[in-house]
Amino acid sequence: MKEIIKKSFLLGLGAATLTKNQAEKVVRGLVKKNAVTAKEGRDMLKKIKNTAKGESNRIRKFAEKEAARVTGKVGIVSKAQVKKVKKKLNSINKELSSRGKKTLKSALKQL
Repeated sequence: MKEIIKKSFLLGLGAATLTKNQAEKVVRGLVKKNAVTAKEGRDMLKKIKNTAKGESNRIRKFAEKEAARVTGKVGIVSKAQVKKVKKKLNSINKELSSRGKKTLKSALKQL
C-alpha cells in the first residue's frame, strides 16, 4: 500500500515538473515573438506556479485522506494510534508496579 502511494506521488511530481518546464518554454516563445513582454511572461509563470502549487496541495490532501480510508478498511493502525496505546499501557504498567500485585483485569478496565 505504501509503495502505491509513493509511486503515485512521484508520478504527480514528475508531471508537475514537466508541466513547469513546458510552461516556461511556451512563455519564452511568446516573449521571443513579442506576443507578451518579459514582465507579462514572468507574471504568467508566477500565476501558473501558484495554480500548480494549489493543485499539488489539493492532490496531497486527497491522497492522505484516501490512504487513511484504505488503511482503516484493511485494519492498519496509524503510528499515532500505536503511540497512544503504548503510552496508555506504560501508564498502566507504572500504576500496577506502584500498587504491587494487582490483577491485569482491573488494570484493563482503565482502558
